[in-house]
Amino acid sequence: MEEVKIKALVREERGTLRSRVLRREDLIPAVVYGKGENLLLKISRKELKYLRQHHFSENVIFSLEVDREGESGGIPVLLKDYQLDPLTEKIIHLDFIKVSMEEKVSVEVPVEIKGEAKGVKEGGGVLEHSLWQVKVECLPKDIPESIIVDVSDLEIGDSLHVEDLKVADGVKVITGAKDVVVALTAVVEEEAETEEPGETAGEPEVIKEKKDKGEEQKPSSESKAK
Repeated sequence: MEEVKIKALVREERGTLRSRVLRREDLIPAVVYGKGENLLLKISRKELKYLRQHHFSENVIFSLEVDREGESGGIPVLLKDYQLDPLTEKIIHLDFIKVSMEEKVSVEVPVEIKGEAKGVKEGGGVLEHSLWQVKVECLPKDIPESIIVDVSDLEIGDSLHVEDLKVADGVKVITGAKDVVVALTAVVEEEAETEEPGETAGEPEVIKEKKDKGEEQKPSSESKAK
C-alpha cells in the first residue's frame, strides 16, 4: 500500500477557545492515541488534500510527519474519526490512532462492483448492492483499498455473499459469511388499475333518478286546470 505522508506540528493549546484560534489560522486540531502514544497536534488545512484523495477513508495508513524535541519521523496511523462544522461542513478536528506495522488491525473496506450483470443486460433485471463495505483483519501493509466484486455472470435470481468475496493472502474477512453483498432480481411490474364495469355509469344514474323524482313532484298542467 502506498504510504501517504501528512505534516503535523505538536501543539500545546488546549480547550475550545484555543482550538477556535487555531482554526482561524487555518490549522486543524488533531490528536493521536494508542500504542503508548497520546499526542496533541495541529495540521495545516492544506494537508487535507491527502485525506481527500482517499475520501477520508479509515482503511488507509497515513504517516504523520511530526517534529518533536529530540526525535523526528513518521507515526503510522489510521484515521479513526473526524468532526465537521455543522454550518460550513469544514473539518474542525481529526482523531488518529497509532498502529504497529507488525500487528494486525481490523478496518472497514469498501466493496466495489465491476462489470455489467448478464441478467441486467439480457433479462432486464435489477442489481441490488446491499453491502457497501466489509470488515477485514490483516497487517497494516496488507489493507486493501477496496474489494472488487465481478457481477458479469450474474443472472436473475443469483446473489453473492461475503463468503464469495476474493481477497489477498493475509487478509481475513470477519463480516458475517452469509451476508448478501449483491443480488439480481426481476423487475416487478405493477398492474394498471382498471375500473369495474358500471362504476363510471353510477353517478349519472343517481342524477337521473333525482331528476325523475323531481318530475314526479312537479304538478302537471292538467292538475292546475282542475
